[in-house]
Amino acid sequence: MVRRLIATVALVGCAGIYALAANERATFILSNGDRKTGTLVHHGGNDTNLIDANFNLGTDDGKEQSYPESQVAVIDFAGGQPSANELQTIPASGHFLVLRNGQSQNGQFVNIAHGNTLLWKNASGEQQQYAVTDVARVYLNPQSARVAFNAPASTAVGTSGTAGVPLNPGEIRVDANQAWTDTGVTVKKGDRVAFRASGQISYGQSPGMTAGPDGNGELKQPSYPVPVMPVGGLIAKVGNMAPFPIGSNTQPIVMPADGRLMLGVNDNELGDNSGYFTVAVNKQR
Repeated sequence: MVRRLIATVALVGCAGIYALAANERATFILSNGDRKTGTLVHHGGNDTNLIDANFNLGTDDGKEQSYPESQVAVIDFAGGQPSANELQTIPASGHFLVLRNGQSQNGQFVNIAHGNTLLWKNASGEQQQYAVTDVARVYLNPQSARVAFNAPASTAVGTSGTAGVPLNPGEIRVDANQAWTDTGVTVKKGDRVAFRASGQISYGQSPGMTAGPDGNGELKQPSYPVPVMPVGGLIAKVGNMAPFPIGSNTQPIVMPADGRLMLGVNDNELGDNSGYFTVAVNKQR
């Protein structure tokens, strides 16, 4: 359990904050394997990097790029290839923090403040702060991270209440608190893929906030990955293409592009989600 905390540093003047933040850089490793490197920028009254579910990087040409939280698998501060031991330690799902001194812990990523401070909540719900210079990596989507680092599937036991449940051969577990789950299936445009989904997830802490593969009734929002589908439903995407609904439909779906097939749940706030869908994927010939 990582316990070392840093004290809050008072900074005077926006120029001073930016000068310090400009020295701190990170690489966002996306769920499709792309790597985006730049300066950690911060905005808003809280001087945070993650705003409205988007991470922000300053580029070397002075511009700024935003990346949806749901597409970022790893925030890499150290660079290079993680050790085999580190990749074997990360859980099957959930957020995971690794410090440069080798210490690590499960928990929940909160934000990056002032361009230099990682805000983290440990497994007990305690708020913690770490200097970015002390952090090696934050894993937001372990399954996509393993694909990016060409690592084998995890043998570690996750921390959620549904972790460790055995699946039948060919089935994929889609955790509701993960942005995207890599199916391990690469498709080409025009391929026909059939899905068979089961299970129930919770998309919040209040009673009744549950959904099956088709989502919860008529509750739809423009901000959801698939706005026309109810909250919590099973969705998919190929590479960087727009997500599309799957639900309980078992009829083959024509793939819209070439790339890796990913599965997820239709929600724009994943931190309070729990449960998972079990999905069988059948790529037809």
